[in-house]
Amino acid sequence: MALREPAENLPDESAKPDYIHAVPEAHYPKRINVVDELVDTHVQDGRGDNVAIHFEDEEITYAELQERVNRMGNALLDMGIEAGDRVAVRFPNRPEAIVSCLAIQKIGGVALPSMKLLRAKELRYIINNAEARAIIVYDDLLDEVENAMSDLETVENVIVAERNGVEHDRHSYDDLLDSASTDLESRETKRDDPALMLYTSGTTGRPKGAIHTHRQILASADTYARYCLEPSEDDVFGGNPPLPFAYGYGDLVTFPLRFGGSTSIVEDADPGDLLEAVENHGITVLCSIPTAFNQMLSEYPDGPETYDVSSLRVGVSAGEPLTPTTFESFRDEYGVELLDGIGTTEMLHIFISHRHDEEIDPSATGFPVPGYECKIVDPDTGEECERGEPGLLAVRGPTGIEYWGRPDKQADAVKDGWSYPGDIFVQRADGRLEYKSRNDDLIISSGYNIPGPEVEAVIQEQESVSEVAVIGSPDEERGEIVKAFVVLTEDQPANDALVEEIQNHVKNSLAPYKYPREVEFVSELPRTETGKIRRTELRDQEQS
Repeated sequence: MALREPAENLPDESAKPDYIHAVPEAHYPKRINVVDELVDTHVQDGRGDNVAIHFEDEEITYAELQERVNRMGNALLDMGIEAGDRVAVRFPNRPEAIVSCLAIQKIGGVALPSMKLLRAKELRYIINNAEARAIIVYDDLLDEVENAMSDLETVENVIVAERNGVEHDRHSYDDLLDSASTDLESRETKRDDPALMLYTSGTTGRPKGAIHTHRQILASADTYARYCLEPSEDDVFGGNPPLPFAYGYGDLVTFPLRFGGSTSIVEDADPGDLLEAVENHGITVLCSIPTAFNQMLSEYPDGPETYDVSSLRVGVSAGEPLTPTTFESFRDEYGVELLDGIGTTEMLHIFISHRHDEEIDPSATGFPVPGYECKIVDPDTGEECERGEPGLLAVRGPTGIEYWGRPDKQADAVKDGWSYPGDIFVQRADGRLEYKSRNDDLIISSGYNIPGPEVEAVIQEQESVSEVAVIGSPDEERGEIVKAFVVLTEDQPANDALVEEIQNHVKNSLAPYKYPREVEFVSELPRTETGKIRRTELRDQEQS
């Protein structure tokens, strides 16, 4: 199979979003390489001895990171990797993943991080679709790559990071680094050259490759992080979002390195591991999903007393809606506020949020991040809604939706220059944007539009409830009914009285038609690798 140039898979100019650069920091020269800005500049400016990465007991300085990146970049060049080539990177959260992605970008390639739980069939589709020329993989994740290899049409080399004694006959990551030169000039890339490709989870069809350029990666830091978090080189970012998750890539790679700070990397971190990392690495900005924050509260009720968490100054939450209950409980226990934010794989990072130093209303997501514009439109007419009316969110800014080789999906996602992530919001009178649901999470019952997450937030207020997911279940009379799948707290018995209590609480808090007519108690909720609840799986279960 002949490799196509990246441009052949990029949307036509007429199908691309209108990019706006409304803050001065999001203006970049025509030629810029993201790795110059994230690594090399810090070394050149005398910060080479500052810690870039904390991992277990290891501290990797910026100078050491630059050396490793340069060695891997030279190794890839020696293999024939060229500007524009895609290279898959398959790791849990480990420093080798960061080194590999930065090395690929430094030589002008496109880094393609892969979720570690993907199976051979899923890898086969993504790698062939992206036409990746090489794979860099953690040895413990090699088996699924090997299972897919016979069907991978463009892969020429596999590089294995040997950490667990897995036998293989591929290139050795460490041997390549040891034998490669430490001198490497960055490729003189254009600001709009692709640098990162992230695939959507594919819960509603084939995964889609979202393209991000050198300047878009930098813009995610120079808008959201710069204005909402105000980082400095004294900050340590940490958390457990996977690096191939757009949220994790920003939190744990782009943001700390953009501002000369540090990142705390923990492999396969559970909430207890995060608390240890806060203590051991001095994390100041803790990034995770609502589920993990809830688990920290429920599983480690004495967390703030058991661990030294005094370094924390702010938390960041994304991936799922953050309920006011979780916000208030975490603030009361840990003394820091969680900034809820919405971002997508396609938009790269958060584009609606509060700022860390403003009055936070936990019942709303926040305001458009500086550098972005948002509007709420009627999904049928495309006309802008009045404030207070729910509608589809449209976004415009320095990042936007561009799909790799999917003109059909591109046409659905971008209209008149605006990107449509597929979320239903309300803009309040004060300008705050309140999340209602994903467009496909809207429950239509007897003609009423009911946002599932709104009902979830109310049910979550119950002390007996640990986790909840709300979906529409088919019903002959009403079309759909609201159904809640509830995980109870430990030692809480499930019974009819509790069902009635949950239903009455919703009736007393929201319009009565929004109450769950069915409540099913479950031991756990199905989740994606990034921790999001797989409501699609629950809906399919109800359909069958």
